[in-house]
Order: sequence, then structure tokens, then C-alpha cells
Amino acid sequence: MKKFFIFFNMFSKFFIVLNLLLFSFLSIFLSDFLIIWFFMEINNFMFICLMCLKTSNKKIIFFYFIIQTMASLIMIFSLLHSSFFFFQISYLKIMFILTLSLKLGIPPFHLWMPSISLFLHWDILFFFLSIQKITPLYMLSLMEIKPFMMYMMILTSSFISTFKMMMNMNFKIILTYSSINQTSWMILLIMLKNILWFMYFIVYTIILLMINMMFQFLKMSYNFFYNIKPLNLQLMYMLMFFNMASLPPLSFFFMKWLSIYTLLFNSNMFLIFFIMLINSFILIYIYINMMMLLMFFYSLKSKLFFMNYSSPFNKTYLILFISFFFSLTMILI
Repeated sequence: MKKFFIFFNMFSKFFIVLNLLLFSFLSIFLSDFLIIWFFMEINNFMFICLMCLKTSNKKIIFFYFIIQTMASLIMIFSLLHSSFFFFQISYLKIMFILTLSLKLGIPPFHLWMPSISLFLHWDILFFFLSIQKITPLYMLSLMEIKPFMMYMMILTSSFISTFKMMMNMNFKIILTYSSINQTSWMILLIMLKNILWFMYFIVYTIILLMINMMFQFLKMSYNFFYNIKPLNLQLMYMLMFFNMASLPPLSFFFMKWLSIYTLLFNSNMFLIFFIMLINSFILIYIYINMMMLLMFFYSLKSKLFFMNYSSPFNKTYLILFISFFFSLTMILI
């Protein structure tokens, strides 16, 4: 029996996950929409298999299957009825863009994402919020879309997700709406026809992977991070969410700064640049508000003064905190 479970574990980790990653990243080397759609369906099938192995709530799996089936049917209908896949008929192109919005969870087609992510395990949630979005984003980058439609996708996904994050303290829902918010930045970079959107996606995926691994390690289900006692884990937790909030001098700040830098050279997008900048400040407030109890100095005071600073692990955290507060002070000045 033990050998069976070991084999079952290896099958789920190596066969399903490797094929899921393979068909996700293979699609970005293609330009034919029909073949990309075929690869995306294989990828969805692998993800449903992974959900069946690690999700106890089978209604959620069926709900995800229904959503993806509806989007795929509308997508293949618009592909097959367009003339030579060049989208010369306007309503077919609009249908295709709406199905991509449904797959990416862009508002108003976003309500299915938090209802599913609430019941997912942390490692499956990582695939759900990151890897499953590669192919739809790449298909958007191949299309010529009117600026007004792109602006609507960007603004709805940025502000509706920010408003929903204010109203929640469940980490799975917060990470879901954070993923929708980061999708708006990727769509903005896609609109500029810049490969920077893929770099942005890779950095976001790495940060999300670290957060999900930490939550899985701590066996956290909802929002019980105040029970984390060791100082090292508290500091690591704070640094990860400060990175997600794109505060300097952490890595995600440089990606957002680079995105804003590219926007500055486009004179037609000053208003959208200003709106996205306000949205980033609101996100910083939301993430810092989540960390408020851990950031109070009285809770860390005795631990900071009596830490063993000879340990290289603690020295690293001390250097990171000093650099973070120094850079934040310089920005405020």
C-alpha cells in the first residue's frame, strides 16, 4: 500500500505537473491560434486532473470545468467562423476577447475565480493564479485590439480588484484579487507591444511561489498569521508581502518602476499612467494594513534587541530591514 501511494505521488508530481508546464510554455512559441487553443485545452485537462488528485470538493472541480468549457466553445466558434483566423468580422473578435477575459478573470467575468480559489490547496492555487494565465495573455499579445477596449480591461481589473481586496482578510481571496490586479499591469504592457509583460509575469510568478510555499509550510488555511511566533518567520512573511506591494528596494518594485518608465515615453497614455500609479499606492496601503500588527515595534522590540546577531540568517534579515527603511525614508523625503 505504501508503494502505491509513493507511485501515486510521483505520478501527480512528475507526469501531470510537467505536462501542465510543458503545454503552457510551448504555446508562447507558436503563432497559430488554433494550435494554441489546442495546447491550452490540454493544459486545462492536466490542471483538472491535478485538482481531482488534491481537491476534496468535487463541486468546485465541476464548476471550473463548466467555466473553461463555455469559454473554450465560444473561442473555437469564433476561430472557426472567422475568415482565415484574421478576425475580419468585428463581433467574432469581440467574442474572442471576452472569452480571454473570462479565462483571465478580468471583471466583470471575475466572480468565479475567488469562489474556486477558496477551496484550493496552496500548491494548486499557485498554478491557478499564475501558470494558467500564460496562454490567454500570449493570445492577447498576438491580437490587434482597439485602445478603448484595452483601457476598459485595464481599469476594471485594477480598481475592482483593489476594492475587493479592501473588503477581505482571507489570504486566498486576497491573492486571487492581487493576481487580477497584476493582470492589469501585464495587459498594459501588452498594449505597448512590449516583451516586458513576460518578464513582469516571471517575477510575479516567483514571488507568488515563495508566498504559497511559506503558507503551505505553516499549514495556513485562512488568515492566522498572527499566531506565527518565531521572529525569522515573521520577518520573512513581512518581506514577502512588502515585495508583493512593490516597495523598494525589493525586486517587484523594480519591475513596476520599469513598467512606469516605459509608460512615460508614451505621451498618449499620461492619464492611464496616473490612474495606475494611484492604484499602486492604494495597494501599498492595503498590504501594509495587513501587516500592521506585525509591524508594531513593541511586538518586535524585545526580540530585536536580544537576537543572536552572530547567526548569518539573522544578519541577512537585519541588513534587509535597514536597507528597506532607509530607502523608504529617502522616498518620503
